[in-house]
Amino acid sequence: METLSMSNYVGRLTEGFGSGWNRFWYLPSDPLPLCLIRIVTGLFALLFVFSYTADLSYFFAQGGLLPFELTEQYQPNNAVYNPANLSYLSHLDSPLHLNVAHWIGIVILGLFTIGCFSRVTAVLGLIVTLSYIQRAPLLTSEFEPLLAALQFYLCLSPCGARLSVDRYLADRKGQSNLDEKKYFSATLAIRLIQVHLCIVAAMMGLAKISGPGEIVGAQEWYDPWGTGEAVWMMISRPQSRLFESLTFLREHPYLVAAWTHLIVLVELLFPILIWNRLARPLVLVLGAVTWFSLMLISGIAPFYALLLVASLSFVSPGRVQRWLGAASRTAPQTQADGA
Repeated sequence: METLSMSNYVGRLTEGFGSGWNRFWYLPSDPLPLCLIRIVTGLFALLFVFSYTADLSYFFAQGGLLPFELTEQYQPNNAVYNPANLSYLSHLDSPLHLNVAHWIGIVILGLFTIGCFSRVTAVLGLIVTLSYIQRAPLLTSEFEPLLAALQFYLCLSPCGARLSVDRYLADRKGQSNLDEKKYFSATLAIRLIQVHLCIVAAMMGLAKISGPGEIVGAQEWYDPWGTGEAVWMMISRPQSRLFESLTFLREHPYLVAAWTHLIVLVELLFPILIWNRLARPLVLVLGAVTWFSLMLISGIAPFYALLLVASLSFVSPGRVQRWLGAASRTAPQTQADGA
């Protein structure tokens, strides 16, 4: 009898876990939030690639500042291949060829942004972005890997189903039922973005509380995040802050300390509390305020802007519809992301 009850328990446990797992990852959902993420991510990818326009030949042409031989020296440890070999830019050294490839890449990313042939241009756009990242690893920051990750997740989803040229063409053909169509791949992509965002937030928070700090004088160490001075250190660097007016905070050390500790607290709690539906709106607002404030002072504003974009994955399709001024339609409570 005891063996039978244990067997029933294990069976119910595995069945419950399996159904919950499938519901979490594969329950069909509305792709509208992904379509909004596609537009903003595409604009960031366009900005990233377009930023190379003026210096394309200066960096990558024969005799340029970043020859392929130099890039090869930055091969990752224990790698069986050099990522730079996978960049089509590594095989182009003439200014003409570089410029032709560059503008073709910009056109592809533009088509991806507006959702034209999105299934194809999503993949091609990811190849374009990765080619620039892998060709110039010395020029990358935290922004580029997150951008490539978002583009990869969008490749797995029907990101052109709404707010796109593809949708406009489908409407012209009379396929009006697309408004009601749900996709399991939309849920999968949304969940991957959500999990990725939570991991990034957790790692940022843990790095702040476990970092070795900085050297002061000969041997003394101190932790600016622990002492509450990290925000002021970023504000005081002219190369990182966006606004000179923030220097008035020199006279308000307690406000600076509160701001510093709030950043750490939000980054640590975000990946935990965001999964609670009741707490989610508050967590999203705190996360948005935190990352927007870091955009102003960190010197890597595009990275924190992408965190805000990734946060849209936690917003329900119904709320996105209201934001966009579309017809009000309440999302079902079984919606995969139901904020």
